[in-house]
Amino acid sequence: MKEKSIVSYFYGFFVVWFIASLLLYFYGGIFAVYQGTILSVLELSLSFDNAVVNATILATMAVVWRQRFLVWGMIIAVFGVRFIFPIFIVYFSTSMNLVDSFNLAITNPDEYEKIIESSHHVIMSFGGMFLLMLFLKFLFDANKDLHWIKYIENFATKISKKGDIKIIFILFLMLGITYFAPNEVVMGDEMAVVNKIEILAPMLIGMIAFYLIEFFKDFMEKNKEEKDSKVTQLSGGFISFIYLEIIDMSFSLDGVLGAFAVTQNIVIIMLGLGIGAMAVRSLTIYMVEKDVVTKYIYLEHGAMWSIGFLSFSMIIQIFHHLPSMFVTTLAIVPISLAFIQSIYKNRQFILDSEK
Repeated sequence: MKEKSIVSYFYGFFVVWFIASLLLYFYGGIFAVYQGTILSVLELSLSFDNAVVNATILATMAVVWRQRFLVWGMIIAVFGVRFIFPIFIVYFSTSMNLVDSFNLAITNPDEYEKIIESSHHVIMSFGGMFLLMLFLKFLFDANKDLHWIKYIENFATKISKKGDIKIIFILFLMLGITYFAPNEVVMGDEMAVVNKIEILAPMLIGMIAFYLIEFFKDFMEKNKEEKDSKVTQLSGGFISFIYLEIIDMSFSLDGVLGAFAVTQNIVIIMLGLGIGAMAVRSLTIYMVEKDVVTKYIYLEHGAMWSIGFLSFSMIIQIFHHLPSMFVTTLAIVPISLAFIQSIYKNRQFILDSEK
């Protein structure tokens, strides 16, 4: 059977890019296409680490769910995260109903942007906590025997054997963040008062969402061992799919917020970031089918450390703004280093086997 070419993995991306570019042109002319192209590049640069993380999880899922991630996940990523989600932020942050929130996004993008920015601390609290839980699950894994940053990971593994230390760490962290959280946030040109429950509640929701998904995943896996039925496989695949979508959403939050630096038009943001999101998904499928994560043994570790750095950067952004370029670099560095060290390790293994 002929092996698929690299380009063939990106056919879907080329189709989405072509259709989205046409829609952008008919919607706002050549300048809209230009803005959409910038946004797609922004999304791809901010989400390369997301592709690696997605690949590590997607590799454990059935082929049918990989395809559903590409198709259904794309619809959720474009319309859900980049269009519906910001409108819901406006809905929950104001006294407007959903129709008025939608109309505001379309007719008054400047005011819409101000409201989104005023909810920045809520978004960062939820996303930061969910990703931090994911990182701590990796770090404090008592069964992990392969370590990349050996001193830290060895120490964390030893501690984890004494009990679930991460929940204690998380509770103290949430108390500290809530205590030191700002009383005011910037909303447009003005300062708005913040109720600290707006920071604590999203963190709690992020933590609870993580544990609920973990519970259902473990339940489905144990049930699958006892009864390998189609219903069980479908349920387990669906739970993993939801898990992956929440991780994907958490990674996408920075891109959605950063898009306002290019344009405040929600249609251009949705289409531009959608092009980039399709590129990320195509890259993810390529990495899974080419078994990239398994071939480069430290790549999963690099991805998890990237999640850790990103989660802490989101938590810091509850207090202070961080430039998107700095956050992106912070996330890509551990993946790059892990990839390089994996190549070195593979070469070393080949040399040792030839002796």
